[in-house]
Amino acid sequence: MSDIIAEYVVNQFLETIGRPTRTTPALPNTSIPLSVVCKADWIVRSMAKAYENQRTFPIDIQHMAEALGSNETGTKEAREKALKERFPVEKDVELVCEPTLLLDQTWVIMAWHLPGVLSEEFQRDRVGNLEFVFPDISRSITSSRSWRTQEDLFTESWIRGTIELSPAWYQQGQVAPA
Repeated sequence: MSDIIAEYVVNQFLETIGRPTRTTPALPNTSIPLSVVCKADWIVRSMAKAYENQRTFPIDIQHMAEALGSNETGTKEAREKALKERFPVEKDVELVCEPTLLLDQTWVIMAWHLPGVLSEEFQRDRVGNLEFVFPDISRSITSSRSWRTQEDLFTESWIRGTIELSPAWYQQGQVAPA
């Protein structure tokens, strides 16, 4: 079902921004529940607004990623200082509060900022489904310098902590043994 919904979202998005892949309108598959179609359409409208509201930043994300390397921990202040000098990023005083597509100077998409795309009700439901793990994940917050568990990054969060669910988490970015 998720592949059918994804195909509908992609076709609807391309049609909305004026780049349709078909000569006929992107109609939803009849097997997709109406409530899901409505939510998908809401996401598509938000994405289309973001696509029309692009902001370009004076950085090259590809070169920055290559300079970071695959085993960066974010805990070495001297390394961070050197990277900030090599890749200076201007502080942008303007807050991004509406759907926005964030691009680097080579037009690579860095992020889709889609505020409000997940309803308050949806977020409350998901948090409610996870309440049983709150005590366990709150123990993950430490005073370490790792950005994943740094205490001051959880100041305005319902869920305070982290949990690693990816089975390949520790293999990501690692060189495979010969």
